[in-house]
Amino acid sequence: MVKKKSTSDVSDRILNVARDLFIKNGYAGTSIRDIAAASGTNVAHIKYYFESKYNLFEIIFDEAFEILFKRVSATLTSDMPFYDMVEAWISTYYEILSEYPQIPIFILNEVNQSPDTLIKKLVERDPLAIFTRLSERITEEVKKGTIKDIPAIDLGLNILSLCVFPFMFRGLAIRIANRSETEYNEILTAHKKRVIDLIFSGLRP
Repeated sequence: MVKKKSTSDVSDRILNVARDLFIKNGYAGTSIRDIAAASGTNVAHIKYYFESKYNLFEIIFDEAFEILFKRVSATLTSDMPFYDMVEAWISTYYEILSEYPQIPIFILNEVNQSPDTLIKKLVERDPLAIFTRLSERITEEVKKGTIKDIPAIDLGLNILSLCVFPFMFRGLAIRIANRSETEYNEILTAHKKRVIDLIFSGLRP
């Protein structure tokens, strides 16, 4: 994980502005000069605190990714009833992505720019242990006759794709559908319920 130098009002301001610009314009569409101008600083400040645009991006990505991973991990390894766990899993994605809409954009950038770095971040968090526990839960529920037999990776991919896509393509969807930000947020609220219903329907025997 990239670490910034000691915190100051200037570095915090740079981080907050960079986060907004990366969300709005993407990594490639945001320059150090853009960040400097919007934060009321200069290029020298940014290079002093963060050394490069990529390091700045990495810090923001790590913060957002850690929040997402911890919340999802806590849900998947909990002892709540299986269907409640799945609903909480889906709700967690919607809650966090609503609060940190930059996460899908950051992940997409990492996939394109530095896939090895992203793999390292995932391996460090031991996702295998989480999916092993999920597989165990699925096996238990199949034996009880409450769900169909489904590989944990398939369930995970289904939920991830259904939840992340509406956030990743938010800007495009708003323009194509000619909706306001408020209207799209209402669509997302309704969409979460439909995702839960769809996943439950696919799980029920």
